[in-house]
Amino acid sequence: MSKTSRVGAHSPDSAAPPSANPTSSAPAAASREQEPPLSDILDPVELLNQIRQLPPSEWPYGVPQDVQAKMLKPHPPKAWILEIDIRTDTGLHSLIGKVYATDRPDIYQITEKLRQAGLGPGADFAVPQPVAYVAPLRLLLQERVEGTPGKKVFKYSNDSERGLAAERCARWLARFHAVAAPAGPVADAQKYLDDAERKCRLICAADRSFASRCEHLLERLRAAAPSPGAIPMCAGHGDFCELQAIFAGERTVVVDWDDYDVAEPTRDVAHFIVCLERLAGMHLGSIRALDGASDVFLKSYLASGGHPQVAANLPFYRGVLWLTPRDDLIRAKSPGWRESAEIMVDEAFRALGENGQTTARTRRWPAKWEFLPKSLG
Repeated sequence: MSKTSRVGAHSPDSAAPPSANPTSSAPAAASREQEPPLSDILDPVELLNQIRQLPPSEWPYGVPQDVQAKMLKPHPPKAWILEIDIRTDTGLHSLIGKVYATDRPDIYQITEKLRQAGLGPGADFAVPQPVAYVAPLRLLLQERVEGTPGKKVFKYSNDSERGLAAERCARWLARFHAVAAPAGPVADAQKYLDDAERKCRLICAADRSFASRCEHLLERLRAAAPSPGAIPMCAGHGDFCELQAIFAGERTVVVDWDDYDVAEPTRDVAHFIVCLERLAGMHLGSIRALDGASDVFLKSYLASGGHPQVAANLPFYRGVLWLTPRDDLIRAKSPGWRESAEIMVDEAFRALGENGQTTARTRRWPAKWEFLPKSLG
């Protein structure tokens, strides 16, 4: 259930602010059963005070009189996402707020640069309009985009609508890669190869029967790794997938810029495709169920100006990205860890053009809640 907090200029609560200190360290990570109260995450009284101190260039909406916040997505220990409604003398302003566990003014800065590069609110391919970063609260305020979430389209719509959504996501990505200035840490092919080696060591430590397959897989990945400089590095989203896309009328808006980086463009393309495969495996009965949408996505990206070498490097990046999730399950040998490991290894081989061990039946990608103990769900 969502949590809501409200305070106004004449609220009795405004005389005695909540005990949470906006300059204190972030709330400790909590399980779903121990989620901290909203007042521990965002002090609405202090939010009103801080907004009143913003210059008109950052807050041109008038004097704030009342604020109401509702939790949307708790993501401890990294961040908490909220809907924030702020009433001023000019009307009601509905925003998305993101409270970070550590100071992240760079997220405001990167989205502002993307706005200036042509991905602003008036563009067909856009990012949420950045409003302000309230440093004492570690709070990013940005446009609340009203529209249809990409995940909903790919999960519930027909193949035609999924194809249109895939095309829009591809065109957004091609535009982003073309106009955005590179910024952030570098995530090159060697970084992902190192991650794949670490994951294979983790799997083998849990069960030595995986050793020969993992060794062969790593040999294939090393052989498929693109040469440095084969494709120029560019701005990267870092977590580009259907979860981050919102279809708002003619606009396609991509959110969540916490992991922005510099990478080869193939990485973002492969990440989107692998995430569609996982979504299909979790909700549509087969990892292959959205392959048609993935094909549309790749063709549309290349047709929209994507680097032609992306298709050649795609097997490597799809392979290494299938090896990225679920370290915690494997390390703890949680129920279902072996099935997850088998699927990761098989799908990495399949991305490289080689059949895995389990090809006789339709494969699912089980969701965590299907096999995790409740305390870890």
